[in-house]
Amino acid sequence: MQLVKFTLIFTTIFFSSIQINAQDVYYTRNATLSINTSIDGKAVRFVSDRLSARLDYETAEIIMRLPINSLRCGIDSIDYLLSHANGEAVFDGKLGLEYINTDNHPPMHFELEGWLILDLDKHLVTGEGELHHNANSSEYACMLGLRMNLNFYDLDLSFPIPDVASDFEVVVTQALLQRDKN
Repeated sequence: MQLVKFTLIFTTIFFSSIQINAQDVYYTRNATLSINTSIDGKAVRFVSDRLSARLDYETAEIIMRLPINSLRCGIDSIDYLLSHANGEAVFDGKLGLEYINTDNHPPMHFELEGWLILDLDKHLVTGEGELHHNANSSEYACMLGLRMNLNFYDLDLSFPIPDVASDFEVVVTQALLQRDKN
């Protein structure tokens, strides 16, 4: 009987602590990610609205996931290739903040560093961002904007499109971070 009580109390405390910790995790689904580059000297913008992000307010650690086949640029032949691509791009990193202030605050500017994971390859990448707190909404806590300037050659990526520029910019916009309901 004592063992049952102990197990019940331990389990209650354990799951309560998980719930408390989960309250500091915010997420977004269907955020917008743009990749800006050029093909044959003409500007091209690849866009996806299927970016998901998970941000821990206590540690400022972030994980973002993007299915590669969700990218589109408006050029039929390229969109067709992308729609049949497998895999996802994952960014696992940290915002250059000690923690995320959940109280009302002015826009926070920061550096960003983490691992860009494509299939089994990992590359350390950096960028910059802004976090805007929204105290007047029950639907979302913050708006997050990120920007990274990257290079296909530095990432050892071969792009199956001729005349694509090696430099490109990745921009995450309108990422609404909501309280994790789990």
